[in-house]
Amino acid sequence: MKKNSSLKIPGGYMFRKKITPWCILALPMAFTIWLKYYPIFSAFFISLFRYDPINPPGQFAGLQNYIGMFGMQHYWDAWKNTFIFLLLQISMCFFIPLIQALLLNELIRLQKCLTTLYILPALIPTSVNVIIWKWIWHPDYGVANQIVKFFGGQPQAWLSDPALVKFCIIFPGVLGGGLTVLLYLSAIQGVSPDIMESASLDGCTGFGKILHIILPNISFMIFIQLIMAVITTMQLLDAPYMYASGGPSGASTTQGIFIYNSFNQDLNYGRGSAASVILLLVIAALTMLQMHFEKAEKE
Repeated sequence: MKKNSSLKIPGGYMFRKKITPWCILALPMAFTIWLKYYPIFSAFFISLFRYDPINPPGQFAGLQNYIGMFGMQHYWDAWKNTFIFLLLQISMCFFIPLIQALLLNELIRLQKCLTTLYILPALIPTSVNVIIWKWIWHPDYGVANQIVKFFGGQPQAWLSDPALVKFCIIFPGVLGGGLTVLLYLSAIQGVSPDIMESASLDGCTGFGKILHIILPNISFMIFIQLIMAVITTMQLLDAPYMYASGGPSGASTTQGIFIYNSFNQDLNYGRGSAASVILLLVIAALTMLQMHFEKAEKE
């Protein structure tokens, strides 16, 4: 009897070891499918109808919502604005937290204090930050025009100027800070001390150490942050809407604002869902393209 029970115990243990993770993950997976993937399939389903919220789903339209949307100049202007925002975000703001983290890593004193100061701005709600910057960009009594006047320039309309409004929305990110600095700093400090010491003994110091040792060893974190920056900017909605409500003359209307207006102003759920599906596909394609280049670079 003892021999038989001893033979059954390993099998029972292995079964429990395999089934336990599935039991733990079953509920989170169910909620993920329900709250994440079900809305995606629902959006695609709604995009095929002239959706009627009173008598859903309404009249079947096939691809007419997509065809009609592609024929709207306003839709393509929203795509243009979205990609301009993306270029501005990457060129003006993406590398600032990395530079800040590299400088913080070189500090011996006050490193924790300065790191905390960089994190604190992330606690400020977006709405409060927008109120402060709208005051800075105010054409009559804003700080920005006072600085321009001090250097002999002409006051600008800033948020009311279609040529400047995108710059004004992205510029606050140039100050950097936030959680990204902490993530970069943690990745830098995670580089093996043996590698750093060997590099110093070989005469690799200063900028050479950053270029040849630190950056290659934290490339995974830079890559993740790049993907997150692209995804976040492509979905940009709150900042342009709070700064200028998509104006002036649609100059700050992103795909996020276009979708929001389709649902809430035009009450065109089919077109809003169609725009959501296209945005999802574009973001997925850009993400896969980034992952392909990252994989090719490693190989």
